[in-house]
Amino acid sequence: MLTNHKKEKVFTTMVRFMTIVVLFILVFIIYFILKESLMIFQQVSLKDFIFGREWRPLSVNPRFGLFPIIIGTLSLTSGALIWALPFSIGTAIFISQVCPEQWRRGLRSLTDLMAGVPSVIYGFLGVVVLLPAIESIFGQSSGDSLMAGIIVLGVMIMPFMISIIAESMESVVRPYIGVSKSLGVSKWYMIRRLVLPGAWKGIFAGVVLGTSRAMGETMAVMMVVGNSALIPETLLDRIKPITSLIALEIGSAPVNSVHYHGIFGAGFVLLMVLLLINFAFYRIRRKISGEGSM
Repeated sequence: MLTNHKKEKVFTTMVRFMTIVVLFILVFIIYFILKESLMIFQQVSLKDFIFGREWRPLSVNPRFGLFPIIIGTLSLTSGALIWALPFSIGTAIFISQVCPEQWRRGLRSLTDLMAGVPSVIYGFLGVVVLLPAIESIFGQSSGDSLMAGIIVLGVMIMPFMISIIAESMESVVRPYIGVSKSLGVSKWYMIRRLVLPGAWKGIFAGVVLGTSRAMGETMAVMMVVGNSALIPETLLDRIKPITSLIALEIGSAPVNSVHYHGIFGAGFVLLMVLLLINFAFYRIRRKISGEGSM
């Protein structure tokens, strides 16, 4: 039989091996997308590809301008976060601090169940419920819009944010709950003065997770945003996120054509934008942590 020391060595080796495999997969994905993108950057300059205003890959004079699609992607993601974050924090406070203990497990299970619902179901509900409501309320001929995408995507990312924020709040309050009760501190005062300031790392992690989830969502968004490569001026305008562009056009683009490599170029831009956003979040978190420790 293996001794405890040998078991620890085997476990450590397995963890290191799996870490190397994951890193290798990540590097391979970045390499493959970059390799397939290089041809489009030989045909179109990087500046024109990112800041061009027209995406017309099948016209007589093809245009590969991704700027309206990038703006649509960022508008959709930021709007979904602004809509989802207050509700996520409020729900996390209720689950972790307010609701009775016997209800807490059920609410957590319900939240996890919402996170596991296929995205096409959210998109279907958006098509049959949300789009007609937008048409009726705002007098639009079609409810496909940035607003519809923000609402659907916000609902989709809420369960992930609620889960991580609620866990952070519970871990923050656990060492102090007995002392607070013995001193007669009110629950709402404790939430306002202790839980919210102490759980900022969990809230920040929820924002990062929600951003990554929102930028990568495809099916539900594609069903409700209208898929028009235009710069949105109002919430009722149609947009076409990068994920929708890839999903709609990759099947019809001939392999090794300029259109094909242009789609991979769009995927590479999306990957770089996501990495830049996560790097910015990392820098902000380090800065806040540094100021808090002074």
